[in-house]
Amino acid sequence: MATATEPELSYQINDADNHFNEPPDCFARYIDPKDAELAVRTVMGPDGEPILLYAGAPSKWHSNESTFSDDELKKILGDTSMIGGDGRPLADDDDSGPELATVPGSLLNRLNPLKGLSDEERKQFIHEFRMKSEAFGNRDLRLALMDEQGIDKALMFPTAALVIEYELVDNIPALYANIRAFNRWMHEEPGYVAENRMFLPAFISLADPGLAVRELEQVMADGATIIQIKTGHAHGGVDHPYGGRSPADPIYDRFWSMVNEAEIRLTAHLGGTDYQKHGADWSENPTDVFGDFDAFQWTMYWGDRPAYELTAALILHNFFGRFPKINVCLSECGTVWLPYTLRKMDHAFMMGRKAKWAENGRLAERPSSIFRKHFVVAPFPEENVRRVVDEVGIEPIVFGSDFPHGEGLAFPWKYVAAQLNSFDEAQQRQIMRDNLERFLAPALS
Repeated sequence: MATATEPELSYQINDADNHFNEPPDCFARYIDPKDAELAVRTVMGPDGEPILLYAGAPSKWHSNESTFSDDELKKILGDTSMIGGDGRPLADDDDSGPELATVPGSLLNRLNPLKGLSDEERKQFIHEFRMKSEAFGNRDLRLALMDEQGIDKALMFPTAALVIEYELVDNIPALYANIRAFNRWMHEEPGYVAENRMFLPAFISLADPGLAVRELEQVMADGATIIQIKTGHAHGGVDHPYGGRSPADPIYDRFWSMVNEAEIRLTAHLGGTDYQKHGADWSENPTDVFGDFDAFQWTMYWGDRPAYELTAALILHNFFGRFPKINVCLSECGTVWLPYTLRKMDHAFMMGRKAKWAENGRLAERPSSIFRKHFVVAPFPEENVRRVVDEVGIEPIVFGSDFPHGEGLAFPWKYVAAQLNSFDEAQQRQIMRDNLERFLAPALS
């Protein structure tokens, strides 16, 4: 790709946070015919703009936030007027304006690939990015692009799984019909596992324990070796859709026993949750979605809290004491919250606080030790990795590029020099390859 030299690492990278674009019609094509009217689909509105429908209802979700003015962006990145809404250079008569989230790395600071480029170099970078964009949803082209980026293996998260449970929270039949269609598309087209390199996690909702078991049985029969649940609490069930349960609740024991026995790997990725409902206690609108979040909502309800509550529930509700073969990868959840969460859990353990669903209320070991055995987590691209490693150890830390998103890395190998220069080469390799290799081992065919 433009403006970057070839990777100079002595090993290939394993990436815990990459993205694969599903085709917009995958739900309509793969949903059971009897459920066709429930399919997620796009229609054209009366104004000629596309409308995304979930079981016939317009999408509640959007991420159309604006954090910098055009003048501020120009100071940061220079002239961005040639960037179009799909990440391509604008034609002379196109005044649709910049959409930086479509250019990989354009929302970063130190690792922003557009910084320091001339206008001509910037145009060339964006042009080459557009030429490669077909690979984002094409299995064979994507494998070739991974070669170009120096990536051996990657967890690839399609987009729809990140919001589908939020969109269909109160329509359980539609939720599972579309999950079945989505997983069927993954199996039939890119594959859950492509050449032991690309791993697309089958998505499963815990809204209905019986339907979750049925979907798990199907994806396992189809060869899935990794599954994904949403971050935060599980769905509250058909009678309590806006409530929640712990994913470690014994109501799910049959499901997790199957995952444990098969050594299926578990992932959770940043995505839409209903945590903003708690903003009603703080003079905030509880129905706002990500694109509308103010600073308080973004701080309290986006990313960190769902991730650390999920982590704490799995550990303190004795999930791993009951299902010791399950390991978890947290992707695009960052690590800023992690040292505090482990210290707080260890403190509760040392004070003798009881662990729910544990024999005599006691865990077998410190929560931080349980975390190190069962979790890997990817820092955001520009987080301080040294700080989190000094607090929690190096074994749980894995590399995640978030490619091809605006917050992601256009050139993943540059991360080593930029963010890992305080580590020796062996430690760098642990983070960039070995720790995720260990996590993926049971998923390899």
